[in-house]
Amino acid sequence: MRNYYIYLLLACLLSITSCTKVDNLSDEASIVSFQITNISEGIEIDENNITITKDNKGSNVSIPLLFGRKNFPLKLSADIRFSSTTDDMISVDENPLNLKEFIFNDVYTFHTFYMISESGQPHLATIRIIDNPNAEILSFVPNLPKDSYSVTIRDNNILITLKQTFSWPLVITPTITKTATASYMNYKEGDSFTFQSPADNEKQITLLADNNDTKIWNIKIVPSIENCDFERWIKEGTKNVNIDPTPGKGLGWATANNQFVAGTTPVEHNGGKAAQMTTGIQELSGIGIGDLITAGTIFTGYFQMNLSALNDPAKMTYFGIPFITRPTSVSVEAKYTPGSKFQQSVKEGDSKYKLKDISGIDEGRIWIKLLYWKGEGDLEYHDKPVDGLIELGMGELILTGDASYRNWNKYTIPIQYNSTYKYLEPTHISIVMTSSRQGDYFIGAKGSTLTVDNVTINY
Repeated sequence: MRNYYIYLLLACLLSITSCTKVDNLSDEASIVSFQITNISEGIEIDENNITITKDNKGSNVSIPLLFGRKNFPLKLSADIRFSSTTDDMISVDENPLNLKEFIFNDVYTFHTFYMISESGQPHLATIRIIDNPNAEILSFVPNLPKDSYSVTIRDNNILITLKQTFSWPLVITPTITKTATASYMNYKEGDSFTFQSPADNEKQITLLADNNDTKIWNIKIVPSIENCDFERWIKEGTKNVNIDPTPGKGLGWATANNQFVAGTTPVEHNGGKAAQMTTGIQELSGIGIGDLITAGTIFTGYFQMNLSALNDPAKMTYFGIPFITRPTSVSVEAKYTPGSKFQQSVKEGDSKYKLKDISGIDEGRIWIKLLYWKGEGDLEYHDKPVDGLIELGMGELILTGDASYRNWNKYTIPIQYNSTYKYLEPTHISIVMTSSRQGDYFIGAKGSTLTVDNVTINY
């Protein structure tokens, strides 16, 4: 049944086959009730205030935590009831779907799966824990020169981003604002933290809430963007290799690698590793789709697989990470070789994508945008206009088929700022690199390869 729905979704969502809606078959699918039947010892949940919200994307279950952060991971069993128009549920990845038991490694873990309506329409379901806000660090100000750092507080991480070079050891005596009713367990006001070297870049503060629950806060010294040398990867040596998103999803580098495409891999360079992006052709004729040109990419942000967006890859790439500074330029070591045959995947009369030769030579692209987000909540940006989002500055490098790009060189990309917003400070930075600059339109050349290393933010 699961394979049938994957085929149906791919076919319908890409309009490959005739998927005319059958009368009286509903497009709706949702969670209507969520009842906990068992929970890990030492963890208390506010079962009376579990909420289920629904929107046009799907259903969200929010489970409030009362006590037990230190006792995670949490194993939770539940009885989930779905609407009568929900025909099936499938995993968002290759892992088996278990809707009876969920494991949360921490309060920031969440679970997702797809609910399939009678008509075959997918709806995303999300189940998450809502932390008890009784032991929060609200602000953290280090005793460093005003324009030499930025601080980002997210989840239980305090990230101190250094904008200039400091000598080691680095001593920080912070001014901290916390939840008034919480107390420190391993720290007292006025204490200093000594970071001995770039490798010794993390300290911790534990807060004790008024209900005796505890919360550990990680204080991290980070370069302007972590893993800019692309040394850290996950699942190396497998088809699911991916860039390490350190310091966390949505805070560092990402790729569009997924169960269909694996276009970005680590390669050896100068005694370490570099990120190599390669344009390929996904041969999906066997399931009625055809041949799709897919570019390799690496970018700041995160990738979220979405079956509803297979015909629009940009909707699955969430560009931008928190970043509070105005760099003058970005430097990167890179080389580029275009593939030999420039093509486009075009939908033909039989509704299958077929390769069509087109004139021209493939090009790689690296671009940077400094963004100001004045909206509420997390930024959702797909390189398209968003209400509340202002583009403050932009820089771009196009790597053509010229022979000069085929060997390693260091390129510095200047950032041009919009003088209209000269008094605004950025909230996010988006850096995107791709082996085929028109890859989101299924245009490129098989074998086009962009290899990059050592991204540097310049001030």
